[in-house]
Amino acid sequence: MSTARRPTEERRQQIAEAALRIISGKGVHRLTAQELGREVGIADGTIFRHFKDKAEIVRAAIAHLEGVLFEQFPPQAEDPLERLRLFFVGRLTLVQRMPSVFLAAFSDRLEEAAGEDAGAVRSIIERSQAFVRQCLTEAQERGQIDRRLSPDALTLMVVGTLQAAAFGHRRGALKSQLDPTTVWQTIEIMLTLGAKK
Repeated sequence: MSTARRPTEERRQQIAEAALRIISGKGVHRLTAQELGREVGIADGTIFRHFKDKAEIVRAAIAHLEGVLFEQFPPQAEDPLERLRLFFVGRLTLVQRMPSVFLAAFSDRLEEAAGEDAGAVRSIIERSQAFVRQCLTEAQERGQIDRRLSPDALTLMVVGTLQAAAFGHRRGALKSQLDPTTVWQTIEIMLTLGAKK
């Protein structure tokens, strides 16, 4: 069962990633030392050499989620639609590479596991949504998006597409990988339809 010894930080990251996979795929009740050990490929007793308890593992999972999502955030571009494109393509690429990260973020399971730290999970989601909404509002102010459209509804459309991709990936509903750039081009056409040119 045991894999080669790894540096502590690398092992902690593996355990945090495994916790996200377990929480998003199997539920909070399955987040046990035995299940973590199986996911990582180490003895279950080894888990608590790296973390003092389950709460600390969940906090590490939340920190890992935040680190992955905001590694190159916010995207830099003068044009708000270009910033939004960079954000969306980057996030959809991550959804395809690490669906468990997004499933954990988009479901209430991670908040449930976090207990009193649930606000940290909500903050991660709210930060992303606020960025999307700000880009859309700025694009409307510049006349790139029809002002009659609700920024909240548009935010739901953009974020909802990422969420649908994450859940579709997990359930096998997506028959092939979607090209993130092509998906964005479709959204951009919808966003800019009816805008003042």
